[in-house]
Amino acid sequence: MPKNKNNYTVRKFSVARRILSDFNDVAAKFPRVQGIVEIDITDARKRINDLKEKENYNVSLTAWVAKCISKAVKENPRLNSFRKGGRKIIVFDNIDISVMVEVTTKSGKHVPFNHVIRKVETKSVKDLTDEIRAVQTKKIEETEQLTRDSSNFSGLIMLIPKKIRQFFIKKLLKNPFYVKKLIGTVGLTSLGMFAKNIHGWAIPFPDRTCNVALGGMKRIGWEVDGKLQTRDILCATFLVDHNLVDGAPIARFISRVAEVMGQAYGLEDITKTD
Repeated sequence: MPKNKNNYTVRKFSVARRILSDFNDVAAKFPRVQGIVEIDITDARKRINDLKEKENYNVSLTAWVAKCISKAVKENPRLNSFRKGGRKIIVFDNIDISVMVEVTTKSGKHVPFNHVIRKVETKSVKDLTDEIRAVQTKKIEETEQLTRDSSNFSGLIMLIPKKIRQFFIKKLLKNPFYVKKLIGTVGLTSLGMFAKNIHGWAIPFPDRTCNVALGGMKRIGWEVDGKLQTRDILCATFLVDHNLVDGAPIARFISRVAEVMGQAYGLEDITKTD
């Protein structure tokens, strides 16, 4: 873009970003309760490092966390549900977890890409890792970032007034089947996937009944069996629709996620040739 004589640059606000802006404006108003926790993943990280050294296989931390979440969600199916109208709740059997993956457009720009992993509960950590790695190597048109459509259809959407666009987005986000198809039933985003050596928490976006954000990792003193040890701790944030799930079940769900992660669930039998 050409430089302005007043020393600033004018760039185009892309169609994809404008559609995302409309979506964010609507979803930001949904009621959610937050759970901000620290999870001991020392044993899991040791197993992941062993697999990298001995099997030359690099497990995706995001894939492993998705597998752990799917187990806890399967045991707590209300987390895998959506309201339909004022009197119905749709509870889905399959757990579709969307993960944010950075991909490259055909013009060379790095952009976030929302990839939905279908039926996570039926897949191994290796299956999930390989799927995420494959998506990371994709080259897409920028319009595919949100709409999965490389045509000019998304540009035509922007000819509709903003208030009307947001009205239809709101309607669509109240359709459980559309939401499941577009962005899955559970959201998972990882700050560590995009920025290394950052400690602290990330706050996910409230567009599904359950959204999880992985923040930074840190090594701190942690009491284990009455003894102080140095452990690897993952900062995680859970955002849950309080209209669908009460506080106590939310707490039990988060506790269960932390428990299965602490047990290095899903990492027991991975080998490079699985």
